[in-house]
Amino acid sequence: MPVHSYYQHAEEAFSLLPEAIDRLQLVKEAFGRNGEDFLAIELRTMLERLEEIRLLLEDGPQG
Repeated sequence: MPVHSYYQHAEEAFSLLPEAIDRLQLVKEAFGRNGEDFLAIELRTMLERLEEIRLLLEDGPQG
């Protein structure tokens, strides 16, 4: 999905988000498999925030 016109200046960053999210998910899973629960939780929080940013860039400003 294309970036909202309000955030057109950030189109390159928007295009990189899906791959970045996928790669961080792999890192999170690797930490979890190796007993690094704290780091896995931190990455889960980061992934949730990146998804929020992706939606914001896709949908445009709210409010």
